[in-house]
Amino acid sequence: MSSRLAICVGVAGLSAMGIFGTFKFVKVWRRVERARLREQATLRRQEEELDLLRRSLSESQAEVEEKKMAAQAHVEEIERLGRRMSDTERELEDMRRQNRVLAERTKQLSTRGQQLEGELQHTKLERQQATELLEVRTAELKGAQAFLTKADQLSGADVIKLVEVLNADIMQISASMAEDLTIEEKRFDSNGKELESDETREAFARTEEIVGARMAELLKSSEHHEDPILIQLAFQAGMTAYTHWIISSWCFENPDDEHMLSEIYARVREAEEQAVSGRWRQLTRTHLQRMLAHEPEQLAVDMVDVFSNIIVTAGLKESPATVHERIMTSFGDRIRMAMKHAQNMNKKIGEGITSCDLEVLYIVPEIPFNPNMMEDAIGSTSITNNHESVVCTTDLGLARTEKLSGTIGQWNEAVLLKPKVVLPSGLVGIAGGSA
Repeated sequence: MSSRLAICVGVAGLSAMGIFGTFKFVKVWRRVERARLREQATLRRQEEELDLLRRSLSESQAEVEEKKMAAQAHVEEIERLGRRMSDTERELEDMRRQNRVLAERTKQLSTRGQQLEGELQHTKLERQQATELLEVRTAELKGAQAFLTKADQLSGADVIKLVEVLNADIMQISASMAEDLTIEEKRFDSNGKELESDETREAFARTEEIVGARMAELLKSSEHHEDPILIQLAFQAGMTAYTHWIISSWCFENPDDEHMLSEIYARVREAEEQAVSGRWRQLTRTHLQRMLAHEPEQLAVDMVDVFSNIIVTAGLKESPATVHERIMTSFGDRIRMAMKHAQNMNKKIGEGITSCDLEVLYIVPEIPFNPNMMEDAIGSTSITNNHESVVCTTDLGLARTEKLSGTIGQWNEAVLLKPKVVLPSGLVGIAGGSA
């Protein structure tokens, strides 16, 4: 019993020792395993570091190679700059030599310039003397030119006849048109105002520009179906204004050009002798009108535009275009002849006379009446009021102007033919209270 117990105890002891040994072995094995794992991890880290070092080395080698190449390029650039500096130094030396040559040349030129300055002063003195002599000779020639210039192609009496013929044509054409273009009695609305179209208002505005505000208003407000005398006077006024422009025009162009040429001529007249200014006018008109020829047909068309606006303003119930065609058909030839006559007068007065200035006179509306300069066209029996203003001009006049020799801006002036004008007092018997 005791021996079995001992055996059991012994076996149990051995078993306990085996278990303890096994436990101890496992514990040792685990330590070894952990050490192995740590060693493996260390090896991996070392391999990674080694790879990193290899890559870093490779990059460093590439960078070194790149720096070597850059250094080589810098060396080559330094060598190139050195060569360029050498070339620049040679060029600089060449420029210094050239500068020395130029300095010497400048010195020579300065000396020559001083010599030329002396010669120039001498030349200026000679030129001044020549200019003074030329001025003396020019003054002498100006005095002699009056005798060398051709004589006038027309006399004052000849030009008066031309103006009178034109005035007669204007009156006859105006009277014929006024009789032919009959106007019906005006029609008024319930307020007592005449019925007006846009064309009528536009025609009135254009008529007002040509014959003046007072005559345009008389045409508009008066009755003309029984007596067309106001229409005739308006036709005369429009034709007189237009032919005056034709006769006085330099080149039949726009007003700005005409004004500029007139200003130039006024200065020439003021400063020069009559023979010189007359010759200047003659040559200027001759050459300008050759360059800018203006046909009588276009002048006639423009003139008929004026007539059309006047008759529509007076109350003719047709469009200006229709009236224009009627007038051109019935009176076109006579109007063209009158325009041609005016152009011919422009040429004869502007180019054919140099000993004086002959100016066709036209009195613009609203100018105070001056019996010394103008004449009452209607010739009313009532006493003329010297304070009356001109309504319109029906007949052109003529004035003569000649500069006094040796003066500046002094003239001999005379009215050879008085223009005829219409006055309010003369219209009283025609238009009654409307005037």
